[in-house]
This record gives sequence, structure tokens and C-alpha cells, in this order.
Amino acid sequence: MKVIAIASDKGGMGKSTAAVNLACAATEDGFKVAILDFDPQASVGRWARLRKKLGLPPRPLVETCVAIDIKDRLEELRASGAHLVILDTAGRDNNAITEAIDSADLVLTTCHPTDLELSTLGPTLARLKTKKTKHFVLLVDWTAGAARRRVDAIGAVNRAGGVVAPVTYTHRADYRVAIENGKGVTEYQPFEPAANEIRSVWSWLHAELSMSGDNAEAHAAVA
Repeated sequence: MKVIAIASDKGGMGKSTAAVNLACAATEDGFKVAILDFDPQASVGRWARLRKKLGLPPRPLVETCVAIDIKDRLEELRASGAHLVILDTAGRDNNAITEAIDSADLVLTTCHPTDLELSTLGPTLARLKTKKTKHFVLLVDWTAGAARRRVDAIGAVNRAGGVVAPVTYTHRADYRVAIENGKGVTEYQPFEPAANEIRSVWSWLHAELSMSGDNAEAHAAVA
């Protein structure tokens, strides 16, 4: 089982959107996926309840959780045969962020390529400097001026000691509308740019986590 923590010391960075859509893309790929929601706003938990109300598939599994229970819950999920767990953390919750980072195989920090948001990465990157956990900043591009903003943002992240994920992720309306309908974009508009984009992000993460063996097992389980 692999664990991805989506972590940032700032709220409003698109962590829950990334968690939901990556989980749906991994589920589509045949994996048994769970999201543990540590955000007091429980955005992912509300999404799961809407999904249940609408009669949509019960996967990925979603649970709300508190920091003190992370290790126990991960062990329980491992024993149940989960292939991937995504930890969705809140901004400004030091205990949850620390526990999530300590428990993860890979940490992903979402960030828009603006000077204001890039300036908030410092505390998160500082936490990771003492860790050996693989870590990437996933830039959420704005459509207008994306290429120029991305170049400037990559330079800023590199100077701060971070590494930018080598995949494209764009702020698109489909992500918001899909969540409002209890879906991920791969379910809502499976052949549109947002869905293809999130599949590319998932494919990259799949390779970074070296999940080839898990993938074979997952597809055998759903065959």
C-alpha cells in the first residue's frame, strides 16, 4: 500500500480538489483507494455523502479522521487490502500536517503560480527539509498567461528548495462542477481536457510510487 499526503500550511490551495480527482482516477485505473479527510471543513466528507445520496459508486472510500488516528487507520486499511491512501490535510493544522508527512511515501503540495501563494510555501518546504519523503509542488496553472507564470513559479519554488511536479494541472471549471455533482472529472466529463489532465497527473504519481506490482494485483482483483 502507498500513501500520498496532500499537504500545505495554507488553506484554499486546492488540496481537496486534487485528492478527490486523483482518487477517482486511481479507482478508474483499478486500484482500491481511500481518502482520509483531516480538514475540519470536511469538504471531501461532504462530497462522499453527496455521492452516496445520488447513488453513485461507493469507491473511492472516504472517511473523516483526526491526526492521532492516522497510523492506526492506515494499518487497518493496509490489512483490508487497500492499494492507495490519500491524506487530505487542512491548512494551519500542525499536528495533522506533521503526522501526514511522517506517514506518507510521497507529499504533494498544490499551489497556484502567484507571488502571494508561492510566498506561503516556506513553512511547508521547511518541514520537508528534515524529511527524506519524496515531495513535489503541483502547480495549478491559470489559463491566462499560464506559460509565463509557470516558468517564473518553477524558478521561485527551486530557489525555496522545492521541486515542481513535471505534469500540467490547470484551474478548470470542470473540477468544481464535477465535485458539485458528487463526481471526479474522469466520471463527469471523461473525454474532456480536465479528465485527461488528471489522468496524466495520476500516471506520473503511479510511476513515482513504483506501483507496478500493486497495479497488477489491483486489476486481477477487479477482473
